[in-house]
Amino acid sequence: MEYSFEIKRIRLTEAHFSIVPQFKNPKEKPIEIISNVNVKYDKVENGIHVVISISSDSDKQPFRFSVSWEGLFAFAKMPAEKEIDRIAQINCAAIIFPYARESVADLTRRANMPPLNLSPFNFVAMYDEKKKSVSKTASLKARKRSKTRP
Repeated sequence: MEYSFEIKRIRLTEAHFSIVPQFKNPKEKPIEIISNVNVKYDKVENGIHVVISISSDSDKQPFRFSVSWEGLFAFAKMPAEKEIDRIAQINCAAIIFPYARESVADLTRRANMPPLNLSPFNFVAMYDEKKKSVSKTASLKARKRSKTRP
């Protein structure tokens, strides 16, 4: 079943950027920037509040950053819990991601560096991976319980 929703607001909630002073630029090697993407959400009256955070904090790169953007999405009819999780983790996160991506590019540009344009992100794959991880953990717990019972 399809659920329609509307975007009530999208806004930047946090942005941090700092230069890594101990970083030494290897002239012959390209610099690899590894970033982490995290999606959280809460149900609110007739909708969901979604926060997407992107960060990178390695000493093996010239800078560290973290940005968080939040979105408020309203439903005409609230979906079931399982559907809310999927909509928040995939659809809403994909709507917010370009804003976060632009913030990272702007932060690096303002630091007098080439803008870091993050690659597109596959939220479907992230959602599927989380679901596999959760079901694997639940399966392991069930096996441990059955082994400990006489």
